[in-house]
Amino acid sequence: MRVRLILGVLVASFASISSVGPQTPLQRPPAIRYVANAGVLVTVDGHRFLIDAPIRDGIQPYATSPADERARLESASAPYDAVDAILITHWHEDHFSPEAVAAHLARNVRAVLVSSPEVVARVRAVAAGLPVERFRGILPAPGHVEAVTVGSATVRVLRIRHNPTRRLPEQHVGFLIGEAAPVLHVGDADPAADNFVLLRGLPKVDVALLPFWYVLDDASRRFVADAIGPRRIVAVHLPPADAADVTRRLRAAGGNVLLPPEPGSAIR
Repeated sequence: MRVRLILGVLVASFASISSVGPQTPLQRPPAIRYVANAGVLVTVDGHRFLIDAPIRDGIQPYATSPADERARLESASAPYDAVDAILITHWHEDHFSPEAVAAHLARNVRAVLVSSPEVVARVRAVAAGLPVERFRGILPAPGHVEAVTVGSATVRVLRIRHNPTRRLPEQHVGFLIGEAAPVLHVGDADPAADNFVLLRGLPKVDVALLPFWYVLDDASRRFVADAIGPRRIVAVHLPPADAADVTRRLRAAGGNVLLPPEPGSAIR
């Protein structure tokens, strides 16, 4: 079934996020394609990354890819035929399917998986025959950062804790990708100031991919401005049934909202 989702893209004109001047040529915004739920395809510093995708059944009520998009993802067909790395924040089924990731890796010989050792182990268990060098299991100490290189792009793996939950993944990471215009993906990180202290001293976030609840009220938006400080925000993890209400609330808050209509849409 084709699942449609309104995805709010909140730019830095939120009153709580300071405006900045025009970008320099070195700060061209990354290209972003929405996959489903928190999953995106991003192009940063000339390299392509799938983040928290592909998934299969997911978890209700969150969005999944329609059948044709899922087939392209798992077969590494265009526009997913030149992915350099798959980055997975944690093992929850709405962010990660080991079988789907293994299928893509089997058909895209250039791609590597960068994630926690727990996620890497789950993929390797269903990816017989893939060489060990296709997998990079990285788990910094809590509150710390470890950088890896994918092609010529820098990927910083951030050890940030997950929101409290009944199925708490202890091995939860985020990613800061690139140097000139870095993209931040926080997975399901706990929205608390101490969880993002590790961003201090790192390149300033250009685009932050954040769960929609990070920007629903004034207090949350102030937290984002103070603790993360992105130039732009893409709000993800939005259940389709809640899209209309969340969109109304974001518009009332004064943000500019773009509405890509469904999984597989470019975010411009």
